Amino acid sequence: MKRMLFIPSLALLAACGQGGKANIEVSDAWARPTRGDAPGAVYVTIENKGGQDDRLVSVMTDHAAMAMVHQTEMSNGVARMRMAGEINVPAGNSIKMVPGGTHIMLEGLRTPLHTGDSFPLVLKFRESGEEKVSVRVAEAGEQ
Repeated sequence: MKRMLFIPSLALLAACGQGGKANIEVSDAWARPTRGDAPGAVYVTIENKGGQDDRLVSVMTDHAAMAMVHQTEMSNGVARMRMAGEINVPAGNSIKMVPGGTHIMLEGLRTPLHTGDSFPLVLKFRESGEEKVSVRVAEAGEQ
């Protein structure tokens, strides 16, 4: 009788554990080189391997005065960028930031970004806290 109750109890516990917390992983962080005082753009992949949605709420780096998430939109054949605000990262899904789409804009770079350089970037999530990643500077297609 005890064994008959034990097996369903294990199944119930396993099912409860599948919801879980958000589990964010940030990878493939890269930026294109810049010239002069031009702003920079960073592209990353954010994967939520957990069972709860999470939100990217801010981005920080000491390499620029300001870092913010932007989205590129087409309007009457003209590409325009706008601040994206918080980005939802659904449980079990990933977000890939790419040129011409969602990206992290770096304003007021302390020094231009040169191919081969790298710099730290911190992404802050509502549930998962801070995720630190090293951004490598590479030409498009070399990342």
